[in-house]
Order: sequence, then structure tokens, then C-alpha cells
Amino acid sequence: MENNEIVLKLENVSKSYGDKTVLKNIDLSIKKGTIMGLVGKNGSGKTTMIKGLLGLLKLDSGKASLFDQNSWDLPSEVKQKLGYVPQAINMFDGWMTVEGIIEYVSVFYDHWNSKKVDKLLNDWHIDPKSRFRNLSEGEKQKVAIILAMGHEPELYIFDEPVASLDPVARRSFIKELIDLNLDSGSTMLFSTHITSDLERIAADVALLKDNEIHYVGDLAELKEKFGENMNLEDIFVELNK
Repeated sequence: MENNEIVLKLENVSKSYGDKTVLKNIDLSIKKGTIMGLVGKNGSGKTTMIKGLLGLLKLDSGKASLFDQNSWDLPSEVKQKLGYVPQAINMFDGWMTVEGIIEYVSVFYDHWNSKKVDKLLNDWHIDPKSRFRNLSEGEKQKVAIILAMGHEPELYIFDEPVASLDPVARRSFIKELIDLNLDSGSTMLFSTHITSDLERIAADVALLKDNEIHYVGDLAELKEKFGENMNLEDIFVELNK
């Protein structure tokens, strides 16, 4: 049976910084269990849109909501359902160890899957005794991803989560996302510029262009519209003209 529950919604959302418009009249909704890819050039407004959704910045107009609750004033029970990985990983003091960070973060959640966290640390070759400041950018990104998965949220929001990962780690991460979606029906918004990753994971795609949504729909239908001879990267280039 199709699930029509809306987990994430933007209604006529706009945001500017001074004279610069970053988001303009954005409308977007995502149903429960959907994996949606969010694509757009640098500066198209992807990170601003995500921060607005999470209540990390105040919108100029319109409404952002998660689980039918206003994003600017999310209750704690909704925050328990969220897993977020930002584009820049600078959220922890450098002196903390990986295991210290995990212990610190875990106490904020009612549920924490320690076995899953330990397995991901092992699979992704992260030493829990390492100090965060000594990790590479890719390793820091892996830790942020593991922290987002530890409490097994219903909604994952990823802002360029694989930008610093090597190809092997990217494939492992994407497999984890697919397994999560199949096993628990998790909903995911996945911002990326790597089109091959989108083809592996996303069923739907939203294209931000000139600070507006220019396409929302099924990825397979988009590819069919442009023909079998065009790959996804060329399609997005065409749409961005």
C-alpha cells in the first residue's frame, strides 16, 4: 500500500541575504520512505534550503515543516527522529576522541544502536581511540555519518555527505542507505553533485536552479524524457542552461 504521509515540506519559502536572493518561492514535499536527491550548482541554495528545513536559520517568508511541525520550533520528539550530516564537519572540539564524541552524542537520544555504530567504525576503519583533530577530512565525514545513523532516525538529511569520501567508502555508505531504506522505510534527502551516486540511491530528484525548484520528479522518468543516449550528468547540464 502506498504511503502518502508527508515527512518534509516547504511551502513558498524564500530567503535572501541583503540584496542577494538565495531561495525564491520554494515548494517541495517528500513522502515517507522516499529517497530524494537534491542537485544544483554551487550557490544554487541547497545548503540554505537544508538549514531552513532543520530550523538552523530563519526564513524570510513561507513555511518549512518536518513531521507536520514548524521547523523553526521543532519539539524534542521530532528532533529524535532526525539524522543530519552537514557539508562542513566542524562541530567538535579537536581534543575529543571518536569514542568520546560518540558517548557524548548518544546521551541526547532515547535510542542508540551501539552495535551498529561499532560495526560502521570497524567497516570504515575508524579507530575509536583517535582524536578527532587528527582525522583526515574523509574520516571526519565518516564519523559525522555514523553519528547521524546511531539513533536510527526516521528522516535523514545529508548535505554533500560523500564529498570527502574515497570511492570505496562512498559505495559502502550508499549501500548502508539503501539497506536502511529497505529495512526500516527511512526517508532521505540527499544533496550531492556526484550524479553516479544519485543513480545508485535516489528514486526521485529535485533540481535547484537560479534559487528556484525547476524540476521535481521520478529520476527514471527524467532519464526517459531525455533519451537513453544521455547520461544523468549531461541531463543536469542541459537543465541548467
